[in-house]
Amino acid sequence: MVILSRNTVYSVLYLILSFFNAAIIFLMSNAEFLAMTLIIVYVGAVAVLFLFVVMMLNINVVQAKEGMLKYLPFGLVLISILLIELSLIFSDLPVFPESNTKIDISELLNNGNSNTKAIGLHLYTDYFIIFQISGFVLLVAMLGAIVLAYQKNENYIKQDVIRQLDSDRKKAIKLNDIKPNR
Repeated sequence: MVILSRNTVYSVLYLILSFFNAAIIFLMSNAEFLAMTLIIVYVGAVAVLFLFVVMMLNINVVQAKEGMLKYLPFGLVLISILLIELSLIFSDLPVFPESNTKIDISELLNNGNSNTKAIGLHLYTDYFIIFQISGFVLLVAMLGAIVLAYQKNENYIKQDVIRQLDSDRKKAIKLNDIKPNR
């Protein structure tokens, strides 16, 4: 329904529903950390951001559909790559050689760690630099979005405190008490 819905707001709401469904699948697999991370990060931040962006943008549907055919070949290439990747994932073909760097969750759990602690130990020791770089990339993306969305408007009246403090009291307007005429 995320793809098939004609209303973009409904598409984002269906995306939030699919994130909740994925979180429930993680909970059923005893991966509580991944489930809560999915809800907090994706539903709490990304999907809500998508919802606000979709509601903020005034998208003209007719203009959006005009240039759709020129992107059709690129879309077909992406769909074929996705289907090839899915077939490789679900087949038992050894595409990549076995690596010894995989996380052995059962060994971490047998040492008395919960799955959240096991993931945290592995993430903040072996993949610490990658974790920090991804945080920096997200920070740069957020700053870029702010810079792109910022629109300077000269119609706003802003307070200039320095100019107010430097003003001369003798040149200021003085209001006298005016008594009404009777």
